[in-house]
Amino acid sequence: MIIGKVEDFFAVKFENENINKAFEFIKTHDLLNLPEGKTIIDGDNLWVNRSSYVGKNIEDCKLESHEKYLDLQLVIKGKEGMGYVDKARYGIEVTLPYDEKKDKANYKGELDGIIYLHDHQFALVWPNDLHMPLIKANDEMIEKAVFKIKIK
Repeated sequence: MIIGKVEDFFAVKFENENINKAFEFIKTHDLLNLPEGKTIIDGDNLWVNRSSYVGKNIEDCKLESHEKYLDLQLVIKGKEGMGYVDKARYGIEVTLPYDEKKDKANYKGELDGIIYLHDHQFALVWPNDLHMPLIKANDEMIEKAVFKIKIK
């Protein structure tokens, strides 16, 4: 998992070109005014889901992973907690087996911790990074963009 402020990564070049395309899109588009829902950027290689919501209580959030796509979870405005734990950690149990169509599996187990993402901060999540987004930090609206980046 990589955590950072998006502006610090505009000049970074990743081996996976789809990651570079995601950062270029972030750099060149007004994400706050992007319509809610799915926006295709490069076919099935890269798209973004834009949403607005108030976070949830931690007991209502789900621990998840993906196999075909990386998540670049970007808080455009607001503050959101995200739980995390390595998939190989002892005591992690599958609660919903991997669904290839949704590219998602759910788990339960003890988190290693919770990070709080603020305005313009992101978490880039790999398949071994179990993550629990949507955790409420306060009662304010969260403006968020989740980029789905195909693993090459």
